[in-house]
Amino acid sequence: MPTEDPYRLPRTVLPSRYDLELVVDPDRPTFSGRVAIEVEVVEPVDRVVLNSLDLTLGTVTVTPEGGSPQEPSVDVDAEHERVALVLDHPLPAGPARIEADFEGPYCEALVGLYRSTFTVDGEERHLAVTQFESTYARRAFPCFDEPDMKATFAVALVVPDGMLAVSNAAETSRELLGDGTVRVRFADTMVMSTYLVAAVVGPLEVTEPRAVQGMAATIPLRVVHPPGSGPLAAFALDVADAGIRFLERYYDLPYPGDKVDLVAVPDFAFGAMENLGCITFREVALLVDPDGSTQPELQRVADVINHELAHMWFGDLVTMGWWNGIWLNEAFATFMEVTASDAFRPDWDTWTGFGLSRAAAFDTDALSTTRPIEFDVESPADAEAMFDILTYEKGASVVRMLEQYLGADRFRDGIRHYLRTHAYGNTETTDLWDALEEVSGEPVRHIMDAWIYRGGHPVVTAELTDDGVALRQEPATVTDPDAPAGDDDGGDQLGERWPVPMVLTALVDGTERQERVLLEEPTTVDLGGRPTALRINTRGDGFFRSELPATARAAEAVDPTTTPLERFVLLDDAWAALLRGDLSGAAVEDLVRLSAWRETDPSVWRRIAQAVRELRRLRGLDHDDDINAALAVDVADGPLGHVDRLLDDLDPTGLERWRDLRGILVSLLGVVGRDAAIRTLAHELVHTPPDEARARPDTDSTLLAAALDVVAATGDADDHALIEERWHAATNPQDVIRYLYALADTPVAECFDHLLELTLTEVRSQDSAYVLRRALSHPRFAGRAWDFLTAEWDAVLEKVPSSAAVRMFEGIRSVTDPELAASIQAFTADHPTPSGARVLAQHLQRMWITVRASERLRAEIGDGPAS
Repeated sequence: MPTEDPYRLPRTVLPSRYDLELVVDPDRPTFSGRVAIEVEVVEPVDRVVLNSLDLTLGTVTVTPEGGSPQEPSVDVDAEHERVALVLDHPLPAGPARIEADFEGPYCEALVGLYRSTFTVDGEERHLAVTQFESTYARRAFPCFDEPDMKATFAVALVVPDGMLAVSNAAETSRELLGDGTVRVRFADTMVMSTYLVAAVVGPLEVTEPRAVQGMAATIPLRVVHPPGSGPLAAFALDVADAGIRFLERYYDLPYPGDKVDLVAVPDFAFGAMENLGCITFREVALLVDPDGSTQPELQRVADVINHELAHMWFGDLVTMGWWNGIWLNEAFATFMEVTASDAFRPDWDTWTGFGLSRAAAFDTDALSTTRPIEFDVESPADAEAMFDILTYEKGASVVRMLEQYLGADRFRDGIRHYLRTHAYGNTETTDLWDALEEVSGEPVRHIMDAWIYRGGHPVVTAELTDDGVALRQEPATVTDPDAPAGDDDGGDQLGERWPVPMVLTALVDGTERQERVLLEEPTTVDLGGRPTALRINTRGDGFFRSELPATARAAEAVDPTTTPLERFVLLDDAWAALLRGDLSGAAVEDLVRLSAWRETDPSVWRRIAQAVRELRRLRGLDHDDDINAALAVDVADGPLGHVDRLLDDLDPTGLERWRDLRGILVSLLGVVGRDAAIRTLAHELVHTPPDEARARPDTDSTLLAAALDVVAATGDADDHALIEERWHAATNPQDVIRYLYALADTPVAECFDHLLELTLTEVRSQDSAYVLRRALSHPRFAGRAWDFLTAEWDAVLEKVPSSAAVRMFEGIRSVTDPELAASIQAFTADHPTPSGARVLAQHLQRMWITVRASERLRAEIGDGPAS
């Protein structure tokens, strides 16, 4: 079946409408269906090529408008996931209709049309659900499964009577078929891509619809959920109600569908999926008890809902032309999730919290094995590999940097112009830059092309002069000469320059000055005098590292006018300098102590606590050592005093963030600080029945979560057994994940081994990779986790979804033992992971950087030779 590109369909036949009927019973091992596709034949052809994988086709006919049907022979190309319908007589140009019966098995890897299970009153129940992004619709029905081959979809589902059936559009009719099944028909969708088609069938429940007052019409909003989970749906309805209305205002366009169903799926490989009008979620990302959850857990639910709603316009209404552009869909939706959550709960200060995610993107993007945000995509495996931290977090970060440089209003107006211009169509990345450039008058394409098509980011170095500040940039690449080379297509950036949009703030002769700079070549900014204080990443939104003189760094750490995000960035930049070998562990520790003394923001405190924990790991000392305990106690001493004073005066709207801060401090002092009183309190809280613990007037869900952290990391076998019991008994998704992950933190070797076994037996496949990732990052037992993984390699790959396989290797980035690192390197060279070569190379390089940083820090304190 020769074509110029074996992974791309010919453009000789284009679809315009699908009439799709699926016969779905989740209690049976297979499904069947029939599809009729209206197409436009661009030029006469004797073969029609479309996508199909693992489907058995029955009767197939191809009929030109006004002509006679033909029954073509079917030429199957399983390698390239397509079939050719070979015709006896050429099909003339013009309208035609393709009809096909088919049947197939449910998929096993949480993609395509697959089955999920849950238990009600001790009875296992099944539901069927779709996950078609990126190239899995072809596993459910024959189709033109490419994003730019858009069409209208009229879906009908034949399901057992009594089961709920939902799809992208509103239900229009229901017909009893007399055999115990019912045919449910849905309204036509807008023109959209195949990967957005959705169907969910099962013994599920649904909330009463909430009427969202949209710009053009009232939009019915519901949550679909397993039986008994209804009380956990109210928060999601509140978030989505506010989110839809906020996004309509932001985009200045009505919601493009006719309803919104948010569907909780017990087994789901991703966080959520933006199917038009039928958005599917992991339960933990949708169902939540606000009274029993921490602020980060609530924000996670809000962020995921807002992310998927943002896609209804940016992704569904306007779609990338091919999978190389998926970064723009996901990066912009990530940007909008934070924006919408910030509007929903301004007290959460979501952009400071996003600093943690951006820090992780920096960490990967500093490697020589990084990649450009956008790169060429050929095969389905290439498309799957796009869904990583550089697509989401780095992409969102550079979008945020551009927004802040252009100004929020000009940026928003450019987005509106882009969406109106390309509604119902497909675009390339440059279409967005052109729209923003047209509205703003700024050189947007020149700026953004450098950030999108080139991997890495710069370190901007500032040197004070008598008249101002001298700025220069160089690549922020962290390398390890002893690490084996990886897939390097974006990291060796020596000599490269980025157009760096930045705003610097300086104090000169007692007067604050701000300058807007687009830095490419070295330049000196004239400020009219020598600055006594300096910030070169004002507001903290620039995606670049800053290197300040030591005096300026210390001054910024205690400057009362800085924002929390600026203080976060200061700490994170210092940690990056430590990894590059440009800053000592002692210097970072000094900055952490200085910063902690006045800090009360929870997001900044997460970075402080993370630095303390990472210093402990890199020093390679026993986890109960005096040096690290003293550091934890010292850094906590300042904010504890602040918190004591704040608590008396705090108004109720600020109480949640104070609780968040208290939880961070309790976890840090209990685990690293070896505080006996906190460990005793934590043990008492964890061993109190959950309902009783939550009812105590002196506790809250954040404190209980912190207590669990302490007991999990310091407890004995009895504690581990109790946590496992709580995991089995948990009834809300946050508790399930909280207890499950806590099992991986045990200091008891036998308990740790038991947890590893559970990942192949009782842990859901959607969670196994992430539990193993946590196990691989254990400060004592990483080697045990690695031995288990290599011994059970085939079983692990069979258990975890292909998209998650490489993600479990993220845990190796914490490895400090050079012998273990060498073993990991050797094994992965002989055992490649599906769709993960590029990301695995990044994990491996980061692992070696950790090893070398550990050697340097151990040498600093006299606990080992320098590397």
